[in-house]
Amino acid sequence: MKVRFGVSVLSGTAFPHRRDLEKFAELIRIIDGSGVELIGTNDTSFIGGDAYVRAALIAQTARNAKVGIHPTNPLTREPQIMAAFMASIDAMTEGRAFLDIGSGDSAVYNIGLAPASRARMADYVTCVRNLIATGEGTYDGRPQRVRWHGEAVRKRIPITLCAEGPKTLHLGGRLFDGVIAGTGLLPEVISDTIERVAAGARDAGRDPTEAEVWFTTRSSLDADRDRAIERIHASVSSILNHSMRFGLDGKNVPGQFRAKIAEYVEGYELYDHVLQAGRNPKRMAELGLTEYGLARFALAGNVTDWIDRIDALAGLGATRLWLSTESGDLDRQIHYMRVFTEQIVPHFR
Repeated sequence: MKVRFGVSVLSGTAFPHRRDLEKFAELIRIIDGSGVELIGTNDTSFIGGDAYVRAALIAQTARNAKVGIHPTNPLTREPQIMAAFMASIDAMTEGRAFLDIGSGDSAVYNIGLAPASRARMADYVTCVRNLIATGEGTYDGRPQRVRWHGEAVRKRIPITLCAEGPKTLHLGGRLFDGVIAGTGLLPEVISDTIERVAAGARDAGRDPTEAEVWFTTRSSLDADRDRAIERIHASVSSILNHSMRFGLDGKNVPGQFRAKIAEYVEGYELYDHVLQAGRNPKRMAELGLTEYGLARFALAGNVTDWIDRIDALAGLGATRLWLSTESGDLDRQIHYMRVFTEQIVPHFR
């Protein structure tokens, strides 16, 4: 079955140093040449480096894939700044820019702000769209203007919503060009997610196919299955927190895990976010949540494990998947992205 892929080049990949620029470009060329549809990078200055520098480097190298931020938030960049960035990337790629936006996680919490509300996200995206299309908009009641809109390559650049809760999934179907679902990969979760996005689209008088649903995976590829799984614990510990932090209702959580997940979220240590040696993966294990977290969110193991898991997900309706490189050594990332493109992608074309 055909599966479409997006790949997120993680913050820890590189600042990058000058000595790493060619390796970084090689990594992007491998991903771009594989038929991967989207290449993004996440906007959290807390974890490492500047996403907008990385996105520009990706746009300079990629010749086929769409390029953008995966994801950003409405709080750390004004709409005018975001619109200018998107239009610039769209020009660099000749019409292949995109943007994913969420309420805000480590980039927001670690500067003492609360995540954006659904209303703020809708207001923000409407303003960004209007600035690109017409040069004028409003945000938070404030007028916004730009002088360059007539030079934009496209008048509408796709904006998708990163969503994990029932109401946010509905908003994604109602207003956005698509949804990046961080809800999980279990059968009941996949079907529920697709239906909630479709319901939002129908309520807005839209064809549900106008809002594509992509599923986020926490991914790790290694010839040694156990090593791959061990390396993904910190990433799974982070999504277990932010997918559940606003409550468990409507999220298909089995009864035996509800109290433990609530306790885990209550004690989540923000400064240890996605830190392999940090406290969060240890607490996840202590509360007996690791196996559940891996089953719900992870795509981890060797090539055969990946092929079997992706094939099963596609059969459940998850035919659009976001993967990630792993932060750290570029040589290792290049190796495993080459394995992915040569040994896994051909099975799903």
